[in-house]
Amino acid sequence: MKKNLFFDVGSTLLYPKTKEWFIPPNYKKILGDIDTNLFKENIDKNKFLLDERNINTEEQEFEMFSKFYYNVLKDFNYSNITTEIIQNLAYDCVYNDDKFVFYKEVKRELKNLSKEYDMYIISDAWPSTYRILKNYGIYDLFKNVYISSDLGFKKSDKMLFEIALENISSNDINYFIDDRFELLKISERYGFIPIIIDRNDNELTNYIEVRNLTQLRHLLKII
Repeated sequence: MKKNLFFDVGSTLLYPKTKEWFIPPNYKKILGDIDTNLFKENIDKNKFLLDERNINTEEQEFEMFSKFYYNVLKDFNYSNITTEIIQNLAYDCVYNDDKFVFYKEVKRELKNLSKEYDMYIISDAWPSTYRILKNYGIYDLFKNVYISSDLGFKKSDKMLFEIALENISSNDINYFIDDRFELLKISERYGFIPIIIDRNDNELTNYIEVRNLTQLRHLLKII
């Protein structure tokens, strides 16, 4: 029986260099010596602005993040809001591949797994994710990449799982690997076997658990 692997991206394959998803790596060069905690508070306050659907191009993504950082800086009471500063933040967030760090085993283990399984991505992300995966040299290891902003649905909307399964045989065994319990729970309703990847040993669940893709590869040989 054929087995398929469906991966999340964030905290599964990579993590943000600054440890915060929406604080780009060059923010201090752009903004100066600011209060990072307060900056983060205002980012969290404005995350609803990133819920736009049907963001299909990096240009649209850049425009969305420009509006986002304008509102963040306004709420932050930043003293020198200029178009240049806003666009520099948005550019650093959208076009700088260096904002993410891939976990050290990811490329090696995905290459190993691709020899035995068909692999897919299901991720709540934006169009720049395609470029980042391509530039890191792993995009072609996946049969398809399903990005929420491109399709107009998030994983929590459930439709993203339905779309991902449209061309999958009902006889296949499908594993979904994610770091978030609530999304694994949704995937289970669609027949996925959920596997939680808990890189920081934070989650306590009843699901099958791995710490990294090496453990995943070994696990798949025995389940």
